[in-house]
Amino acid sequence: MAEDKIDADRLRSIRLFAHVGDGLASSLVAAASLKHVAARARLFAEGDSADVVSFLMKGSVELFSERDDRRCTIAVLRPVEPLMLASIFATRHPYSAGALERSLLLVVPTGLIRNLMDVDPRFTREVARQLAQDHRHAIAELRRHRLRTTKQRLAEWMLHSNEQAGGTGRFAIPYDKRTLASYLGMAPENLSRNLAALASVGVEVHGRRITLNDPTALAAIAGYNLTA
Repeated sequence: MAEDKIDADRLRSIRLFAHVGDGLASSLVAAASLKHVAARARLFAEGDSADVVSFLMKGSVELFSERDDRRCTIAVLRPVEPLMLASIFATRHPYSAGALERSLLLVVPTGLIRNLMDVDPRFTREVARQLAQDHRHAIAELRRHRLRTTKQRLAEWMLHSNEQAGGTGRFAIPYDKRTLASYLGMAPENLSRNLAALASVGVEVHGRRITLNDPTALAAIAGYNLTA
């Protein structure tokens, strides 16, 4: 499939549009566009007009908010995800987005998605499912930040990243450590201290490469169930 081509198959690779009928899919394909963005490019800023919904097809994107000299990473998205599906019901973006690496977005006008919801009940249910999933994820992240220490959050993140990498005990931090610190709700210097502290349970750090020599001991710190 050509990277710059939009067709019904590519559109339906996005779960939200997987079951859209041929006629409606043709309308979406005609209105959609692909956008290549460079690493560190700002995609939109908090308060910008939310007139399109972007879907991340390749790369990675950080959702964040800034106040003065403070920065909070809300989420780090990987393909295939909508950047801000809730923007279909808003006029302004509630936070900012930036590409962490060279990325590819599929962009659809917000109004077209709202119109599709009016005529396709199955699509409307899928939008509701996605929004509910986003809500559950946000609540889970809030609980982690409120109920766990920064060391526990880092340990849990490592175990989850290891699972995503196949459980080999070796994986790479997929973005810079500043972004990881912001995502975990700590200052960069606090991240460095916590990485050093986890050496006592077999964590080795070489640049962005992580090795877990004793996942069970790390799980005990995180309060993480390895068998769940």
